[in-house]
Amino acid sequence: MYLFCLEDIVYWNRRMGPRRTHRKSRNGCPECKSRRLKCDERYPCTNCVKHAIHCSYVGSTEGNTDTPASSISPAAQLQPQPRFQAQVYNTTSSQAMSTIPGYNEESVFGLTSADIALESEDRWDILAALPNAPGTSEKSTDDWGLDLELMHHYCSVTCNTMSIREDARHVWRVIIPMEGYSNKYLMHGLLAIAALHKAYLYSNQSTKYIKAAAQHLAVGLKEFRELVASPVDPENWQPVFLFASMISVHLSVVPLRLGVDHWPDPIFNMVELFSSVKGFQEIMKPFLKSLRKTQLAPLVNSIFLEDEMFLPSPSVVSQSLLPPDTWDQINKLQRFFDEYRFPNTDPTTTPIPETLENSGPPEDYKVALDFFKVAARQIELAGPHIETGMVYMWASPLSKRVHDDLKSYQPAALVLLAHYCVLLKLIEHYWYINDLGRSLLEDIENHIHPEFQDWLEWPRRWVFGKASRRP
Repeated sequence: MYLFCLEDIVYWNRRMGPRRTHRKSRNGCPECKSRRLKCDERYPCTNCVKHAIHCSYVGSTEGNTDTPASSISPAAQLQPQPRFQAQVYNTTSSQAMSTIPGYNEESVFGLTSADIALESEDRWDILAALPNAPGTSEKSTDDWGLDLELMHHYCSVTCNTMSIREDARHVWRVIIPMEGYSNKYLMHGLLAIAALHKAYLYSNQSTKYIKAAAQHLAVGLKEFRELVASPVDPENWQPVFLFASMISVHLSVVPLRLGVDHWPDPIFNMVELFSSVKGFQEIMKPFLKSLRKTQLAPLVNSIFLEDEMFLPSPSVVSQSLLPPDTWDQINKLQRFFDEYRFPNTDPTTTPIPETLENSGPPEDYKVALDFFKVAARQIELAGPHIETGMVYMWASPLSKRVHDDLKSYQPAALVLLAHYCVLLKLIEHYWYINDLGRSLLEDIENHIHPEFQDWLEWPRRWVFGKASRRP
């Protein structure tokens, strides 16, 4: 309690600076006069710098453009902090302006007054020389209103749809926008998700929002690709992790992004998502152990419930949405893998007749089934409060062999994926999941060999509500 009060005092003292004696003057820039604010008559004035508006004092002949950075007020020097501190609840208008594509945060924060005194037109000329991201057009000032609309929608609506637990929602609501202040690709990712959410909610305006989502994603991806081309380091791994999480959302809403009502190729699209999760896991591997010691810890704690100090009570587990016969079915699936004759893909061994082996499932499938059990256990412990990460965690250990088997419609891989559809069904109330499980199972039905149709009976019962194949 006292510590929080002390932080408030430190914050406001740093923001306001020392008190100055009163100085009357009828001078001041026209912008401050029109807004009835006291102008400090700097060049440019602090109020205009703070609110990121063009000041008439910029380029003045008064000779003050060489003022050292130390003479700029604390408000002008204040950097947006990407960590959870007191000032995150008191962001300035210039921080909010960082959500506007093309707006350069450094034009307000952290530069000398000589840099700030550059004409704004010069700054825009520099930006205009940069190539646009593929598939996007140059944004005009008319787009700013849409971006502010998206930012408002994200902070008031979308952030609360990304998780059930309040501590995880805090990360989406506060931490991610705060990290976006100094990582523009993350801010673009945030606005892209908000645009997709609005496209989902307002189908009559979906074209506009889908286009906005595509533009923001393209711009964000351009910078993100350049960033991950080099090894991720301790300074940037957290925003990289967050943007990777956003990419998973985009890969989960393929029909929405394309403006269609069906998945073009559900199995292949799902493998793309699995591959993305696997790839980002490899990039982030050196830092994943540190995740629980950071401000992003709730994103992990909300998924791996068995790792938390207090496990859910038996009454919560009894409310689990997991089908009651799940563990019996997993045992049957284990026996299926034990008896299934997997193709021999090891070039160092001599193939047995028909190039098949029946010495038990390969290690790839053992790991996949073991992690399926882990995911099912977390879902069981969550009761009615299932997080999407509990289902998506299954993608992380899947090997390239499993991916390739799915793309070539190998029966064992399709049977395993069909059972995964039951887990996807449990989170279909999330707008970015929706009918993914149903669409995926329908595609599996169309591609699996007739001999293995019986192994789809259990998934059909819990996804379609009936064990027989759909007509």
